[in-house]
Amino acid sequence: MAGKTIPKKALLQEIVELRHRLNRLEGSQDWLSYVEEELLSAEQEKAHLLNTIVEPIVYLAPDLQILWSNRAASVSLNLNPGQSVERNFLGDWAGENRPDLPVNEALRSGSPQEGEIVSLDGRVWHLRVYPVRGPQGGITCLLAAFLDITARKRAEEMMQSSLDKLQRAFEGVVQAMAMAMEMKDLYTSGHQQRVAQLACALAGELSLPAERIEGLRVAGLLHDLGKIAVASEILSKPGKINEYEFAIIKAHPQIGYDILKTIEFPWPVAQIVLQHHERLDGSGYPAGLKGEEILLEAKILGVSDVVEAMSSHRPYRPAIGINQALEEIFQKRGLAYDPEVVDACMRLFSGQGFMFE
Repeated sequence: MAGKTIPKKALLQEIVELRHRLNRLEGSQDWLSYVEEELLSAEQEKAHLLNTIVEPIVYLAPDLQILWSNRAASVSLNLNPGQSVERNFLGDWAGENRPDLPVNEALRSGSPQEGEIVSLDGRVWHLRVYPVRGPQGGITCLLAAFLDITARKRAEEMMQSSLDKLQRAFEGVVQAMAMAMEMKDLYTSGHQQRVAQLACALAGELSLPAERIEGLRVAGLLHDLGKIAVASEILSKPGKINEYEFAIIKAHPQIGYDILKTIEFPWPVAQIVLQHHERLDGSGYPAGLKGEEILLEAKILGVSDVVEAMSSHRPYRPAIGINQALEEIFQKRGLAYDPEVVDACMRLFSGQGFMFE
């Protein structure tokens, strides 16, 4: 049976259509090649850009495997630039894995995180981690940038060590000055330490910041420094002193101020010492200041001084006792003594069981 003859016109039309299809296919292949070349170029450009950054940068998989590293990171990680290896960023480089590390926090929260991390070689790094999300919104990888701050941390540690030494030296000088006064008047040994203790407790009860409390502590330890210029015979005299002797004793805040004013304390220590015998109603000394003219720290120190002195033994009288001391400041609450300071003092002793050490 003879085969079916295809009309010439139809055959030509089919050949033309096939040619069109081939042309379109060739065009698609050319386009795909073009896209591949552009993607490769973009990837190379991105890699070149990241490699010019001196800060180490790595791409991490969600399981923290290293996917890619720039040149700077490769030096730190001992990799070839751009190398993708099955190495865990934390296990093989940092040597530790804690939930609070920035990489783990970034995976958990989905937001950028930063913090410090120590590598296996002992260097300290500041690590910044940025989650990278895919089209579906999930985290596909992490971009981590880390900066070597070892030198800075070592410098900070040395600075802190120097500051600690200075603090110890400063504390030693303050204690030596306080001891010099106590050696002058053995009857009041420990008075300045106990006054400082109560003053700090009152300041804490009044919610003063730690910095001001520290200044008050120093002022408390030195508040009677001016008595070093007062004759021991007057300080330890049994019985009542005369007006002349009292006038000499009343000069001790000014003398203490004159000694301390040349020292550049970070707190107004000299002024606090100068004012610790001032009273709200102007009946105090040496300047007869009133109300808001008196520093709060001086008001606190004044109450602390009175309470400790009345509850302790003196050459001219036996100890009156803490209850009598509290009664004294309560009766003069709002007159000689700041009412808030008095109330805080009553709370400490009556409600919180404060005791002198």
